[in-house]
Amino acid sequence: MAKKSKMEYFRTEIEELIKKGVSIRSAWKIINSELPDYAKISYSAFFHFVKNHIK
Repeated sequence: MAKKSKMEYFRTEIEELIKKGVSIRSAWKIINSELPDYAKISYSAFFHFVKNHIK
């Protein structure tokens, strides 16, 4: 079984932000602000997750 991505835990929150019209960069900043320093997500990984799994 494949390991679940950190971003999968925030999938519904990300979807809601994107539906509200928040830019991908702003959504990334909001999600990253909720994570501890050791678990931060890079923008490129977040961008690809949104493009491949959300939109």
